[in-house]
Amino acid sequence: MKINIKLIFLIVFSVFLAVSLIGFCSLKLGKIKSEAGGGTEKAKGIMILIEYKDTIGLSNFVNEMYERGIRGLLQVNPEFVEANCDVVKQLPKYNIEIMASNDGAPFWDMPYEQQKARIIEMKEKIEACTGVPVRAIGSRYMASDMTTIKVAEELGIPYVIARGTTDSKATVYQIEGYHAKILSVSNIPKVQYKYGSLCDYSYYERSGTPDDMMGELMRSVEPLTPKEQARYGSYLRVTPVSHTNIGGYLKPWMDMWLEFWDTTKDKIEWVNLDEFMKDADWVLPDWQLPINKNAPYTPEKIRPLVPYEEVEKVQNPCKVEDVSVTESNEEGQADAGNKIMMFHNGAGPMCLEALDFVKTIDYPAEQFLDYEESFADKLDKLRTEFGQSEGVSESFGYYPIIFIKDRAFSGFNEEIKNEIIKEIAK
Repeated sequence: MKINIKLIFLIVFSVFLAVSLIGFCSLKLGKIKSEAGGGTEKAKGIMILIEYKDTIGLSNFVNEMYERGIRGLLQVNPEFVEANCDVVKQLPKYNIEIMASNDGAPFWDMPYEQQKARIIEMKEKIEACTGVPVRAIGSRYMASDMTTIKVAEELGIPYVIARGTTDSKATVYQIEGYHAKILSVSNIPKVQYKYGSLCDYSYYERSGTPDDMMGELMRSVEPLTPKEQARYGSYLRVTPVSHTNIGGYLKPWMDMWLEFWDTTKDKIEWVNLDEFMKDADWVLPDWQLPINKNAPYTPEKIRPLVPYEEVEKVQNPCKVEDVSVTESNEEGQADAGNKIMMFHNGAGPMCLEALDFVKTIDYPAEQFLDYEESFADKLDKLRTEFGQSEGVSESFGYYPIIFIKDRAFSGFNEEIKNEIIKEIAK
């Protein structure tokens, strides 16, 4: 039989071309999958803050977030808001949205009428303070259920917060037929701390350390693998949580948060609540919504390594709640006159040291305390006139805030004291 060389050549060439195209397509497909799996794409992040004790740690934490452009939610009950309205009402100016939370019984399986009455009460009390609509609701342990979602839908509240269901990845669910969306927060997958949210309290109360939490935080912002996307949803989201009486007041934990924020600038895009919730990972019928009812905070499991009272505290409880700076008037117009005007909260080493100093000098001094009715108006007027402060902060970030003649100081230390003495001597 005569061999057709041309035909053989054509067949070999065709096979070679087909293999090359398949290889090229495989490479392209692999690249697309890699990009879909995360690649260099940043995680979307939003901080969740929890506070029910006082505003010291909260103020510290919010200040540090604001300086870094980090957005967050404050999970808080209406009773705390009413008691601390002067602080809470400032927070929306600093990219903190208020989330109404029931700190009594969790909402899991709570009857419809009871949930609805409490949610309406929370909403009305918080809005009376802030003047801003409540757009997110939850309860103790970040508990919610389908009843919560039904009430939110009826009241026009767009977001419901839920305990985590997808390990350290935060997930957005939407129920078929509902506009309200559910934010299932980041959880801790590691066995020793499992079922707790990705929160400093979850670690601290169960013998964890800042290093333990830092390791999980860093892992939580790694790109999702294709397998994780198929299992949990395609969007990389993370919701780190802080009880700010821990994260904003216990120094080892505050240091951990600062390190995390500062070392992940290229890995996280901190966004507002609407952007974070924009696209649902899953749209499900109500019977398929996963609900996590694990709350591992029983007395036998609360075993901090170091008692709260013995942990080193952040030495800046004079930090100012409202750190915004309005544009100043023309240079040269600011003048407090021949007297000291000192604005403070009467707490913390810098404020107390400044008060001791004022007692030692023979010079007129007026004091304004942060609970006085006209405190904010007077301070805002002077900050507008002076525009910038000297000392510990250039943005009026710390109490005491001291005005003397044409100078403004924020915080207090030996250097500030000497500068004030120089002004008095002029």
